[in-house]
Amino acid sequence: MTMPPPTGLEQQPRRRRRTAVIIGVTALLLRLGAGALGLGVALSSPPESPVAAPSDDPSGDPSDEPSTRPTPSDTASAEPTTAPEAERPEMPADCESLYSAAMTAELESYGVVLNPAWTVGNPEAGLSFVDPQLEAWTAEWPTLKCLWTTDGGGSGIGLETHIVPVTEAEGAEVEAQLASLGYSSVDELGGTRYLWSVTDEEFGGARGESHIVVGGYWFATHWIDLGVNGYTADMVRNLVGVP
Repeated sequence: MTMPPPTGLEQQPRRRRRTAVIIGVTALLLRLGAGALGLGVALSSPPESPVAAPSDDPSGDPSDEPSTRPTPSDTASAEPTTAPEAERPEMPADCESLYSAAMTAELESYGVVLNPAWTVGNPEAGLSFVDPQLEAWTAEWPTLKCLWTTDGGGSGIGLETHIVPVTEAEGAEVEAQLASLGYSSVDELGGTRYLWSVTDEEFGGARGESHIVVGGYWFATHWIDLGVNGYTADMVRNLVGVP
């Protein structure tokens, strides 16, 4: 469906619903690539030993100088080198450490818990990003998924964040994609935060997204009827340490 223009994120009224289902099937679009590079090293045959000149020694004894044969250089058989793969920051150990005690208490006051048992290992639990490319990257790249929703099963309220360690090139690619989508943006937390939100007539409530690449991490959040002020800033400060 066609989305209205972005209007900002995390300023929507906090509403609960008990009828709609938060479960959304995430379309995992994997970009697969394969390549092979054949390398060969040719070694030339060493030259034969020179023929010794006739000896003036009437005894016919061979020369005291031993005949020598050159050997190939060790560098000739050295393995070719490739540029090292760009490094990503370490994955956070767990979701709990990303939230301050105050933020955890505020979220729980809305009747949601972090990664309830019914969502663990359930590929259908959670929310999908509106843009297929963003969705594909969170599926393809290493990610830590932190999902706040009701403990007893699917409902109409939830907040999901993917913490994705990215290389410098990947981070730039994400930001370029976000800028191309026309999301609103604001410079904060040491980076540029991209925001999108809409009143969703299908579910009867508000939903939106928040994205920021900072400190080597992409914080990708999608929420439905649970836009909490200061949520993204709390995660960034706890993981990256941006003042």
